[in-house]
Amino acid sequence: MSKKILYAISSLWLWHATRSMAIINYLLSKKYHIVILSNWNALNFLKEELKNIQNIEFVDFGDYPPLERWNWIIMYVYLIIDLIKTFTIIQKEKEYVESRKSDFDLIFSDWRYGIYNKSIKSYIISHQISFIMPKFLGIFSWLLDYCNHLFLKKFDEVLIPDFKDNKKNMAWKLSHCKILKKLKHSYIWPLSLYENDIWIKKDIDYLFIISWYLLEHKWSFIDTLLKEAEKLKWKKFFVLWDTLENYKKYIKETDITIYSYVSWEIRNDLMSRSKIIISRSGYTSIMDFVKLWKKAILFPTPNQTEQEYLAKYLWENWYFVVWKQEDNINLEKLINKTDKIKIFEINNENFEQKLEKIIG
Repeated sequence: MSKKILYAISSLWLWHATRSMAIINYLLSKKYHIVILSNWNALNFLKEELKNIQNIEFVDFGDYPPLERWNWIIMYVYLIIDLIKTFTIIQKEKEYVESRKSDFDLIFSDWRYGIYNKSIKSYIISHQISFIMPKFLGIFSWLLDYCNHLFLKKFDEVLIPDFKDNKKNMAWKLSHCKILKKLKHSYIWPLSLYENDIWIKKDIDYLFIISWYLLEHKWSFIDTLLKEAEKLKWKKFFVLWDTLENYKKYIKETDITIYSYVSWEIRNDLMSRSKIIISRSGYTSIMDFVKLWKKAILFPTPNQTEQEYLAKYLWENWYFVVWKQEDNINLEKLINKTDKIKIFEINNENFEQKLEKIIG
């Protein structure tokens, strides 16, 4: 009888679902039965991607509220309220697992802190071991890291999708920090489904990938990018990552193709064929670009301290071009800067080899 795995995935960013697909596919190849617990846009994505797989179950389970919403004082008010809500949901997650603990042999949790059980081998996937706090709350960063440590130590092991090398990695202070000395952990390399096909024809000049997270920043940003894209020559594609819609639109006058959502096969094709990618600086996107050796222009989501930190760190090391959404955007000038960036070279070892060593 095959092992049954509970795999919980945060729905705050769709990218938790996309990166977890890499591990889910590996587990399916080992003939495991998987119960996927998620919510909202991420759950819709996973159901679509795995619709033809038989040994999969789906559980719709409410998620934490998105932190760092809105701007200025209201953001800090929401932050306090949302943290209280988060602790409440974590308790509900623990109760759910306890009620079904006899059903599972293994647990994987992608950034859901309450999905574990002392009687079941439990792994948590996270690159964010240390947190970057909003500017005026920076003095409390030690407290948040301490709380994060208390949650993470409940798991048997922390799986970090980054490189172990202190000098060459993707998340630096987020994934290489002091509290790891007190946690059992493994670096499992970038989690990405993409394969770098160097022979495929690069016939898409600019690929725009815009995430669904924090809607108050999304549509005005897309409008700005569309206006900028109209000024550019050659072929342009937009993927809006809206799993609630399903359409494709081609604007002949400007040679722009817009997808509301694409399957993994189409996404893999678009990414492989693109010369330059314009995207948010979400960590999963960064892992994909590193895996594919892609040049990219990154726009961190406003007030998202993690994305802002990652963008700054990677720009300072000349791995990607970075620009603020709230500043005047001139894509033509930013594209010219991509000539200066360097490719993040990696060796042939991959996350599957790492997982094989960890879970067998």
